Amino acid sequence: VERYMVACYDGQSAGFFRAHRDNTTAGTAHRRFACTINLNAEEYEGGNLLFPEFGTRAYRAPTGAALVFSCSLLHEAQPVTKGRRYAFLPFFYDEAAAREREATARSGKVGSDLAKYRVRKAGEGRR
Repeated sequence: VERYMVACYDGQSAGFFRAHRDNTTAGTAHRRFACTINLNAEEYEGGNLLFPEFGTRAYRAPTGAALVFSCSLLHEAQPVTKGRRYAFLPFFYDEAAAREREATARSGKVGSDLAKYRVRKAGEGRR
């Protein structure tokens, strides 16, 4: 897991996230899967997930459920029209991608904060 992030999309400002892919930069190329876990699906309106290259169907997981998808898929979070949407948004990658991420961090192509995310060998603790 790359990181733990909780996002807030506020209905007062029609919070949304434009259509994008999650692995298009040097610092994100290692990402394989994105995940969105709704933390309060019953407390807001709008804010559904859409994959525009595959039609107009909107997806909305119930509270605590996950939508997992390839980071290479174009996706967007539609505007929240009422309330606030809270979502847990981790990214997943495999060992090969972890090595890719580590090499990118060492290359200086991205911020030095990525250096703390390194491949752990069996038996090593968390860093």
